[in-house]
Amino acid sequence: MQTEIEIKFFVTSNIKKSLSNFLNSLEIISSEQVRLGNVYFDTPKLDLRRLDMGLRIRRSDHFSEQTIKCRGQVVGGLHARPEYNAPVSGNLPTLSAFPDHIWPSLAMRDEIQSRLVAQFSTDFLRRHWLIVFDGAQIELAWDRGEIVGVLGRAQIDELELELKSGEASALFELAARLADLGGVRLGSQSKAQRGYRLAGLGKPLAVQPLPDIGGLDGKARITLGLQLWQHHEQLWLECGKEERQQALQGMLQGCDLVAEAAENLAQAPAWLPVLRGQQHLLAEAGEERLSALLHEADLVGLQLAIAAWLHLDS
Repeated sequence: MQTEIEIKFFVTSNIKKSLSNFLNSLEIISSEQVRLGNVYFDTPKLDLRRLDMGLRIRRSDHFSEQTIKCRGQVVGGLHARPEYNAPVSGNLPTLSAFPDHIWPSLAMRDEIQSRLVAQFSTDFLRRHWLIVFDGAQIELAWDRGEIVGVLGRAQIDELELELKSGEASALFELAARLADLGGVRLGSQSKAQRGYRLAGLGKPLAVQPLPDIGGLDGKARITLGLQLWQHHEQLWLECGKEERQQALQGMLQGCDLVAEAAENLAQAPAWLPVLRGQQHLLAEAGEERLSALLHEADLVGLQLAIAAWLHLDS
């Protein structure tokens, strides 16, 4: 087993030149380009989805591999999920190739195995670079392609930074420098989550109410607030005009929850004044300006700073 720790960005404009210059400034051990075909599996009743597991077969010209990702956490674009990999030869995954302890019971595992079907696919070109940065080894991958489901297709244009060895602080620092280039925003949705929706199997994005925060400590409230903020940011970008005001209110509620929890800490985080400033800009912006703000490096950097504080200050 390995725990995948990565930061995901959605690419929102042409970054080819700025990314090339960025890479030229770094120490790169190796680089490679590979085309990857992925098929995701579940039962018709989405038993794996209910267990918060994702199952796929990935193939290239050089390998075939099955992977299962288990319950993890996504905070501010940082994805941390245990995953298990095994060789595969057929067209269906073999669940017995994964450790027994990840299943509620072996009987459930075998029942899921008997009903597995392909649900959707992702196909993309991955360019990746292994980088030495601040004592850590970090892989930067640029995925460009598409997700295909029964409801249609969606573009993939993502940058992922994955920590291979070393301290997570280096991962956040490299991510902050990448965010400064502009043209990217943090992504909390995985390819699998987007794929389930295109397969007609995932819940559509919708306004979420303010969660019950009674009894939660400051860090837990900040985590919930950041998740609420980013959920409604994605909703605002995808929904029609009639829903945008509600989505904006959800964003602002999330910002408020983060800020109020931070203000009640014994020592206020350094990012708190920046948050209040960005919150004011979001509240006062018209639609065109708000669309631009959601893609600006200052806002992306702020969300990264909050996520880093949550992950590193423990």
